[in-house]
Amino acid sequence: MAFLCTRVQSPDMDNYKKLARVMKYLWGTRDITLTMEANNGPKWWVDSSYTLYPYMRSHSGIFMTLGKGTAYSASSKQKLNTKSSMEAELVAIDDSMGQILWSRHFLAAQGKHVPTTTTRITRVQSYLQRTERHPAVNGLGI
Repeated sequence: MAFLCTRVQSPDMDNYKKLARVMKYLWGTRDITLTMEANNGPKWWVDSSYTLYPYMRSHSGIFMTLGKGTAYSASSKQKLNTKSSMEAELVAIDDSMGQILWSRHFLAAQGKHVPTTTTRITRVQSYLQRTERHPAVNGLGI
């Protein structure tokens, strides 16, 4: 939805098809009940779409669940220009860390047990595992 909102001023036929798909989904699922349950600690997913906009701008998305259902989600255009999809992923993570840390502290203040690891960043973790022996990356202390 956030992506489609950025296309309001100059939509094309592809944007109209995306909007029609969203509307069809919403109409078809209007009777489904939203259910949320808290099981374990929070789990986060952070992702980006590389160069989705002109001038090398990418799009970030963040999603948190406490078990069943979405507790928090956001989607936005990145404010930085990136040169690669990996850099766009890192910008998305950096942009999301404030919300992730705030949520962890909020849940801890409510007396909830918050596991040490709450963030799931699979693409970046696999990239770092592949490059951890590389001198340039290793010198950064990553």
